[in-house]
Amino acid sequence: MQEAFLNRSYRDTFLKMEQQPKKQVFDTEILQVIGHFEKMTGVKVKDYYDHNDRLHFVIETGGLMRALGKDGANVKKLSTQLNRRLKISEYNPDVKLFIRNMIHPLKVSKTEVDDPEPGTITLYDDDVKTKGLIIGAKAQNLRFYERVVQKYFPDVKEIKVV
Repeated sequence: MQEAFLNRSYRDTFLKMEQQPKKQVFDTEILQVIGHFEKMTGVKVKDYYDHNDRLHFVIETGGLMRALGKDGANVKKLSTQLNRRLKISEYNPDVKLFIRNMIHPLKVSKTEVDDPEPGTITLYDDDVKTKGLIIGAKAQNLRFYERVVQKYFPDVKEIKVV
């Protein structure tokens, strides 16, 4: 009787843990990169990802121009120091603007929230090349954008490109 209770209790705890969003863990090397970025640009890093051989920084609202520097000097200098390509996206509390910041320099003609179903964000564009770049090979770019957006907007379930 007690074994059944323990098994059920363990299973319930495990299911609750599975439903919670996974926390991102940074090692000392990543923390040093983030610290170097913040020290050099004077902008607070909200989040950091290593995706497609590119370091992706999500920074606080209003700090993009300061992070880039005059004529992109900060980005160029950091890129050569770290020997990696960089992407900087500015956080925005509006999910539409945040997604547009994430996919920049690519542009979409229209962004719809909760269309056709709740929790879905649909990006509309006529250019096939733009759609392909947003989606990526085996939808890896699209899944990356979904993962980042879901961290800040948990009600978003899916991003579609039409």
